[in-house]
Amino acid sequence: MNIIVASSDQVVIDSIIEHINGLPSPTITVVESTDDFIEELKSGKHNCIVADYFFDGIDIWQLAKLVGSQKLLPYSLPIYLVNETCQTEIPPILAKEYGFNLVGVEQLPVVLSAMFQGEYVRGRSIISKPSLLVIEDDEDAAEVVYQALRDSYEIDMATDGIQGLMLWKTKRHNLILLDYMLPGLKGDDVLYGIMEVDKNQPIIVMTAYDKPDSNQNFILNGASQYLPKPFLLDDLRRQCQIIINKSKLIYQTHYSEMKFTKLSSLVYELDHYLNSNNIEKAKRVMATIKTVMPNKLTEDDQLTQREH
Repeated sequence: MNIIVASSDQVVIDSIIEHINGLPSPTITVVESTDDFIEELKSGKHNCIVADYFFDGIDIWQLAKLVGSQKLLPYSLPIYLVNETCQTEIPPILAKEYGFNLVGVEQLPVVLSAMFQGEYVRGRSIISKPSLLVIEDDEDAAEVVYQALRDSYEIDMATDGIQGLMLWKTKRHNLILLDYMLPGLKGDDVLYGIMEVDKNQPIIVMTAYDKPDSNQNFILNGASQYLPKPFLLDDLRRQCQIIINKSKLIYQTHYSEMKFTKLSSLVYELDHYLNSNNIEKAKRVMATIKTVMPNKLTEDDQLTQREH
């Protein structure tokens, strides 16, 4: 098991190594600069990457773009971003869109072991599907939905509202298909429970009660869309894709707003330390600002310069 650890923070490096050293025969290569990272990537000998959010001038978004571009390697490698290194919370759907996985440092042994015990083969293209939770008590209806969507989504199934809500809290799926009439908790109660935690969670309510007032209430209470039963499978596929695309834009906007708020706070803090001539603290704030708004070091012309 050959693992690249990409970080320039010794505390982060030590923590990652401490947690993955217990894996079967790990070969760990620590890279603290972008040049070294590129050289290791080009070697083609590694199985995955465990990364800090920000190192040597690039952030996880740029690192993922570099790995996924296949300019240096003819295939993609799994990337695991250590959650504890993030300045702001990253929505999982955006991480998946950019081709990396969010993982706590203590979860690394379990996650990496599962990857290597599964069907991962180095050199094979990695296709990451959006995760979908189907909460439906009718077994026949659930099976039809599963068969229609299994090629496009990683699907979990729940047969009642309580089980569905617990599954979602554990895995935070990218999309939920929620039946209205459920045992345990009804669909509107499940919807309410989810909205209390994440008001941006994409949910499509499936209902046999196609009444304008009820359907309007679904939307007002937080659902992204509703599908009256029976529905055409093509309509189901189309609505799922529309909602997934819309949610990416919503989460991207939300994430950008969080970064802007964080940056504004840091600039205010920097101004305070500069005015009070506290240079050491000002330097630390500047270092943090770089992690929120890094340089663009993965543009094609800059990549070309680093390759030669």
